[in-house]
Amino acid sequence: MTRDMFDSAAGPLLCDEPLSVILRLQENKLLKPFMDCEACHSSMNWTKHCRGKDGFAWRCQTTNCPRYKATASIRTGSFFAHSNISLKKWMHVIYLWCERVAQKDAAERADVSENTIIHCYSLLRNVCELYFDSNPVRLGGFGITLAVGESCFSHRVRASHKPLFVFGIVDTSTTPSTGYMEIVQARNATTFLSTIQRVVRPGSIIQADDWEAYSSVQQLGYAHRATNSSLNFVEPKGGMHQQAMESYWSRHKSYIKKMRGCKRDLLSSYLKEFMWHDFFCQNAFTSLCHHIAMQHPV
Repeated sequence: MTRDMFDSAAGPLLCDEPLSVILRLQENKLLKPFMDCEACHSSMNWTKHCRGKDGFAWRCQTTNCPRYKATASIRTGSFFAHSNISLKKWMHVIYLWCERVAQKDAAERADVSENTIIHCYSLLRNVCELYFDSNPVRLGGFGITLAVGESCFSHRVRASHKPLFVFGIVDTSTTPSTGYMEIVQARNATTFLSTIQRVVRPGSIIQADDWEAYSSVQQLGYAHRATNSSLNFVEPKGGMHQQAMESYWSRHKSYIKKMRGCKRDLLSSYLKEFMWHDFFCQNAFTSLCHHIAMQHPV
């Protein structure tokens, strides 16, 4: 996130008083701007509430209502409804996640427990998963070159564990490179070609190792530019570096190393998080708040 983005989006939410933070969250559709009483369906009033974790609450002021003077949390129905940390700290956590600060460091900087950070980061990672469920990745287009390949993300550590291989498709025309990743159970043509057909737009140029599994991509309407990395670092015809694929793997594996590893059953969700950061790194904080608002309408 650039300094300008921080100043305009994240900065005020980290520095303002709690009421200002609440009002900004309402403006960004992350909290309800108004609320009706469940009993009488009349509009509830906004009031200070010292016993609430946010210092404010909704209160019913209809005298003949069975819930007269009863209060409701300002977080009702929101992404933050089941969390106990302050909204201001939540904004700090979101900012740290957008900056890709490691969990241990984020816990210290936001002044929350490491377990709290783990839970918060998990919720934000779920936002990424839901985003891609609704907005499947589509890459390439006529004349655009995409690098494809696979890499082992988890080597066998027990006899019962098989290595986890990830198949990736990378658009090398963007900076940083944007792409698609998924865990594959079988490293064969059927698996790879099915994923390519689902993700890659027609007319794209597929750059891949000269391996039989990729030899049929032309039948799907793509141009195939084969690279034999053992013979040529740069493919002679197109001049495209297969190094782009390796750089893509290296970037994401280095983050897993920074995390001190990743549980096997969580790798798929982390891949979605990595993809999200690639697509929205220039405006991460604002984009994440928008996606939360879309997924948790108030």
